[in-house]
Amino acid sequence: MKKVLFVIAAFALTAFITTSCGITSSASANPSTSGTTSGTALTNLFAQFLKDGKIDTSNISNLINLATLATSIQSLKGNSENSSILGSFASGLVKGSGNTISNTNSSTITNLLASLVNNTDLSSLASLLTRSGEIDEQAAAQAQKTQAMTSTTNVLGSIFNLMGK
Repeated sequence: MKKVLFVIAAFALTAFITTSCGITSSASANPSTSGTTSGTALTNLFAQFLKDGKIDTSNISNLINLATLATSIQSLKGNSENSSILGSFASGLVKGSGNTISNTNSSTITNLLASLVNNTDLSSLASLLTRSGEIDEQAAAQAQKTQAMTSTTNVLGSIFNLMGK
């Protein structure tokens, strides 16, 4: 079981590194790529939410998607007034979600994510994928107790309502 978790975490770390290069470095990063990554993570979280009836923060797959989301929305930080970045991110959300997030609600979801990243330190979630290429039980347990996890799951509840819960 540990080998399977390691393989999943290693794959997620590879995807994370591939998609996040430069995302947090400046406002000139490609927010559409960030939006696409976020849309994929949100869709995965939403699908699991529909299966479980709740956001299960002990599920390794959910933790990987939460960490991916926390990292990919960093391009929105400090850009709440930049309509170009917000619009491009919203388009990426639609693309990454395979239209589970619609053009109609993508702007609202983008604004919710921008508010989250601007008002919450998400580093505890984002760092889950960088701990030796795996997510261990201790790191997951600590992440579950953080304000970042509470704030993120609250925002996800609102987003899932928009996605058609």
